[in-house]
Amino acid sequence: MGVLTYLSLTPISAEKLPQIPFFDKIAHLGFYFLVTFLFFLSWSRFSFFFSGTKRVLIGGVLFHVFYGMIIEIIQAYLIPGRYGEWEDALANTLGVLAAAFLFYLYFYKKQRLN
Repeated sequence: MGVLTYLSLTPISAEKLPQIPFFDKIAHLGFYFLVTFLFFLSWSRFSFFFSGTKRVLIGGVLFHVFYGMIIEIIQAYLIPGRYGEWEDALANTLGVLAAAFLFYLYFYKKQRLN
């Protein structure tokens, strides 16, 4: 999460980014997918701290979506050289939802095998 925050709030020149169409959006989706999936994976390893998979899934999704939106707002208004975009917030949200869905499938399958 710290690396994601650092990368999100550090000014970067657009010339340094690869010239691949939609690379920025794919990167947003990928980073938020990774952070969210790792959150759920770590939760499953230490599940004695939590009760209720549904509650943790919903809370994790809400936290990560809210975090992504706050980062975009901070970029738009507080960080010179960074621009908050609703498309980035959408890509962040899609990454979070994809991670939650895949983790739900993983967790559900794991529960059915036990």
